[in-house]
Amino acid sequence: MTQAIRMQFSATPGTLSQYARALLARGAGQRDIQMPDIEALLVGVKARPERVAAYASVCGFRTQTSLLPLTYPHVLAFPLHMELMLHKQFPLALMGLVHIRNEITQYRAIRQEEKLDIRCHFSGSTKTDKGLEFDIHTEITIGGEKVWESVSTNLARMRSTEAKGAKKERPPLASFATVERWTLHSNLGRRYARVSGDSNPIHLYALSAKLFGFKSHIAHGMWSKARTAAALQPLLHSDACRLTTEFKLPVFLPSAVELHYNLHETLSSDQPNNAGIDFELRSVRGEKVHMKGRIEKI
Repeated sequence: MTQAIRMQFSATPGTLSQYARALLARGAGQRDIQMPDIEALLVGVKARPERVAAYASVCGFRTQTSLLPLTYPHVLAFPLHMELMLHKQFPLALMGLVHIRNEITQYRAIRQEEKLDIRCHFSGSTKTDKGLEFDIHTEITIGGEKVWESVSTNLARMRSTEAKGAKKERPPLASFATVERWTLHSNLGRRYARVSGDSNPIHLYALSAKLFGFKSHIAHGMWSKARTAAALQPLLHSDACRLTTEFKLPVFLPSAVELHYNLHETLSSDQPNNAGIDFELRSVRGEKVHMKGRIEKI
């Protein structure tokens, strides 16, 4: 049984130096991969209003507010995610990992002036036909009160020794009542990197993305999630909510995409305040689904 490792930071780690380390890091290469028991802790974090405002502007949130955007705590926790995956006991190479799912639960609104305690740790792994999926669980508390948490699921692609089954037919696209179109400019990845700290080269320039096998640079999945939250959370009229997303296909830059969604409201006596919105982020032609998910009151 491996010994638990606890890393506590007195200040937020710098993501630029982390990516420099990530470019040099290599996986351990063992066949029977197990996620190590590691946690990273940062106490007393306080968001800087100018950075929150810049993030809100890039992602489409209201900028004149004293509250943190629903997805902003992920930005505060992201350097801890990086430290977990850069630890010498982490068995995979960080570069090349794919963020495939993300679930955020906010239990109440978080004010910008509040001090946050952030704890991140590996919380499980699963072998699939595409490789190894593993989760990073983030929990944010204020004075011992849990106010926000998330589960980020990443995929490390690996060759399967099992025979491939028949190719699954793509199900027909769902029908949605409302559609809005967004135009994404070529510099979106660089703009989001400046406000989020996520400077992965695949998001910055076409040339840097091609070095990692992409035909061009791609939008951050967490930008797509944040932009969706900015559009849909106000329709819930609730700060307490859960936003679950699956990242399906990359969004190449520049491009245009469409957010398709349906608002469902349940007015039954046992769930008087239950409401949710199902959504898909699609290409303009509608044949590609880049992201899908649901936001709902809790």
